[in-house]
Amino acid sequence: MKIICVANQKGGIGKSTLITVLAGALAADYCYRVLVVDADSQQTLAGVRLTNDQPSVELEREAGTLAEPAFPYALESVGMGQVYDRLDEISDDYDVVFIDVPGRSDDTAMIDVLSGANVVLVPVGASDAERLATISFMQLLQEISRLSREQGLDFQFFGVHSHRTNLKEEKDMDEFTDALGLPRLQASLRQLGCYKRLSTRYSYLNPAYRRAVGADASVEAEVRALCDELIARAGLTAELVS
Repeated sequence: MKIICVANQKGGIGKSTLITVLAGALAADYCYRVLVVDADSQQTLAGVRLTNDQPSVELEREAGTLAEPAFPYALESVGMGQVYDRLDEISDDYDVVFIDVPGRSDDTAMIDVLSGANVVLVPVGASDAERLATISFMQLLQEISRLSREQGLDFQFFGVHSHRTNLKEEKDMDEFTDALGLPRLQASLRQLGCYKRLSTRYSYLNPAYRRAVGADASVEAEVRALCDELIARAGLTAELVS
């Protein structure tokens, strides 16, 4: 089981978007057994499933048209202090676990969750506030990475653009993080309206869903590139696929 945290101490930077895009595609199209743990007190992902998705599931169930399973991946709300107790109980049931964590990085529970992950993905932005928060957070992860290497633990972290707009500031951010030796994924998601219509039922690699949210064919290419790079970087080999 690979544990992937998506974290940044700056709010509104695209954590939930990144998780829903990756989890949906890896579960529905790459056939991994995926669990999403919503450990953020805001409960964004749990709220999306309850508010956006569950009503349509119930309507289809009542009409007898629901195709089971209703969701491609499991989603659980777990407190920060109980995350790994829960994962220990179900470690044989999943190939990939995504953990959505709150923005704060100054408490013990947060450090413990980050340190126990195999991969931390850090959504990055280009504004001054986003840059300062992201650099500070990634430097914390750099220290966790150093300690993990000393203990022989599997730990990596990567910056990833979750709403790229191709502004000059984004190029400056890339060059700055590269100069600091902070790793980043080459694949990214653009700032598109289709990603604002979050759903935990569908994958952006599903043509019918892309049409429903107004996404063009280029969205499939960028989502697949992001999934493929994450699979390679995280060591999610074919042997893990169900």
